[in-house]
Amino acid sequence: MMRRFCLLLACACLAYGATGLYFVQPDEQAVVRRCGRALPTPREPGPHFGLPWGWDRIDRYKPREVKFVMLGPVSLGGAAVGANPAQFLTGDRNLINVRATVQYSIQDPLRYLYQAARTDLVVARLGEAALTEALSREPVDRALTLGKDDLGVLVRGRLQHRVDSMGLGITVRSVDIGSVQPPAEVAEAFDGVVSALRERDQQIYQSQSYANRTLAESQAAAQRVRDVAHGQRDRTLRQAEGEVSRFEKLLAEYERAPALTARRLYLELLSETLAQFRAKLIVDDGSDLDLSIWDGAKK
Repeated sequence: MMRRFCLLLACACLAYGATGLYFVQPDEQAVVRRCGRALPTPREPGPHFGLPWGWDRIDRYKPREVKFVMLGPVSLGGAAVGANPAQFLTGDRNLINVRATVQYSIQDPLRYLYQAARTDLVVARLGEAALTEALSREPVDRALTLGKDDLGVLVRGRLQHRVDSMGLGITVRSVDIGSVQPPAEVAEAFDGVVSALRERDQQIYQSQSYANRTLAESQAAAQRVRDVAHGQRDRTLRQAEGEVSRFEKLLAEYERAPALTARRLYLELLSETLAQFRAKLIVDDGSDLDLSIWDGAKK
């Protein structure tokens, strides 16, 4: 009897050691479900002891792993991932083919593991809905040309709101809009529109560059004119101030000696005037002036 009991005890210990001892890898964490109820604290990397199989169930996950979900006509191994329809309707009622990639990571492992059986499929469906809603507010030209980055940010915000409302326990890291193309039937026409838009933007850029260059040159020319005008003003002002000072000094001298000052001014004016003539003839007062001599001097 004792031998049988010891044998049963040894078997129980072996069963416990085989199923109650488990290891969590360095890049993993584990959630333990004990009798169907998840324990609140995840198990960190390393060896752990729990209850034998049947009482405890171990679900492993990688908290730092970034998962990818494709939106659009992409298949892996023959199975569609994400939405089967590739076409979306824009705000101006045009159809475009869009392919996008959703990147997400686990935020709440309990919600991630137990709220949805197929999280990737749910994220793909929610991503399609968010992309459809965002494109319905955008014109086709913006979606095809300039709006990819803005569109990705907008879709990410809408998708995060949707996954939070469903309690999926994930964080949407980014939504990358990889391919935005018109349907094949109108691809040539859309290419022409895109080329025209690019040419328009190039013309606008060249016009702005010319306007900036012309404005800079005009401002420089205006500054040169202002500098010349200021210099001329300063010279004229200094000259006028000098004339005023000279006149004030002459006035003071004239008031002290009117006759002498008038005589000196007369002689100064006469010297300045005579200096402008090449030939001069000086006669005494009361003498007759013989112009023939003057004519001879000129010859």
